[in-house]
Amino acid sequence: MKCLAEPIARQANAEDACKGRFWEGRFKSQVLCDDKAVLAAMAYVDLNPIRAGMTSNLRFSHHTSILHRISSAKKDSHLLQQALRPLHGTLVACLPVRLSDYIELVEWTGKQVRSDKRGAIPKHASPILKHLQINEKRWTTQVKGIGSTYWRVVGDVDDLLEKAKQLNQCWLKGIGTAMRFAKIK
Repeated sequence: MKCLAEPIARQANAEDACKGRFWEGRFKSQVLCDDKAVLAAMAYVDLNPIRAGMTSNLRFSHHTSILHRISSAKKDSHLLQQALRPLHGTLVACLPVRLSDYIELVEWTGKQVRSDKRGAIPKHASPILKHLQINEKRWTTQVKGIGSTYWRVVGDVDDLLEKAKQLNQCWLKGIGTAMRFAKIK
């Protein structure tokens, strides 16, 4: 991100005759250690317009992949039964999740926000979590934590400890949450 931000900042600052960061330091990168972490990050991003209070429905969630996926499925209903494709440019594949299950999972996740809070979707439970063997409370906390609880790495305790070791650190932000997840069955 630094390599991308610096030339853009220089050009924008020259055009606006000012100094400083272009993006105000709002961007960070996180290692997504497993398929569940990738799926949680995808859901987190797809729910941004809902959390921002711009909409309360995924069908009107502009500038997201979930809207693109819903629109594509509306044109061709066979897509609903196809598995999500691997991330472009990587060898990482997502969990074996059908498009219909992913849409349902994102909607269910958005419904876990309290109805009296901004960014809530009306309640309805999703069976996809049981199919993926994901604990509901753990899933919701992990998706919410993408933006705040974790810092550099999202994953299980072992993943965070291994990455900390690679970085010559004793711990990484989010290890406490990952340890609590390990106790939830």
